[in-house]
Amino acid sequence: MPHVDSMHNHHEHDNEGHGSTHGPGHLPTREEFEERYAQSQQIWSGNVNATLVDEVADLRPGTALDVGCGEGADLQWLTDRGWEALGIDFAPTAVQRCLDRGLHAEVADYNEFEHEPFNLVAVHYGGIPATEEGVAKLEALTSDVLVFVHHDLESDAVAMPAWLAENLKELEVVKLDKRERRVEGGAGAHHSHDVVLVAKRPTEAAG
Repeated sequence: MPHVDSMHNHHEHDNEGHGSTHGPGHLPTREEFEERYAQSQQIWSGNVNATLVDEVADLRPGTALDVGCGEGADLQWLTDRGWEALGIDFAPTAVQRCLDRGLHAEVADYNEFEHEPFNLVAVHYGGIPATEEGVAKLEALTSDVLVFVHHDLESDAVAMPAWLAENLKELEVVKLDKRERRVEGGAGAHHSHDVVLVAKRPTEAAG
C-alpha cells in the first residue's frame, strides 16, 4: 500500500518506532526517499489505500490532487474512476514510476507547489508541515473535499489529522475517527491504526 512521508502519499516514517505513539520528529528529505526508492523496484504494496476508497468512491469525479503520490496506486485508482488526477511527490524516482504507468505526476515540494484548487485533495501519510503556512496551502488547494489520513501517532513537526482538524480555518471537519488499517504487505504493513480526517468547504463559501 503506497504511503507518504513529507510529500509521500504512499510512504511511511522510518523513525517512528514500532509500538510507539510518537511520530516523525522531522520532515523527511528528498534525499532520504530517493535512497529508499533506489534500494527496491517497489517499496509499497501497490494497492490503493482503503481509506481513499471508503471516502471517495461515492463522490462525483472531478479534479484531484494526490499529495505524496509515491508509486501511484492511489493515483491509478482515481484516474481509473474518471478523476482528472495529478500526483505530486518530491522523490523523482517515485514520480518516474507513476509516469511509467501513464499517470499524471510531477516532481514538486509541497511547500513550493502552486496550482488552481482541486475538487479533491488526498493526503495519505504525507509530510505536511505542522505550521500555519502548511495548513493555509492545504486549504488553498482544496475547493471541495480534503481526505487526510495518517497513522495514529503524534508529531511536533508533521501535521497529524487531529492537530489539523483543530487548525483548519476555511474547511469544516465532517469526520475525524480512528480505524484499523487493512494492509497486508508493503513498507507500511506494521501500522495497525490510522486516523482519518475528512473536511469540506462550506457550500456557501464554495466557488
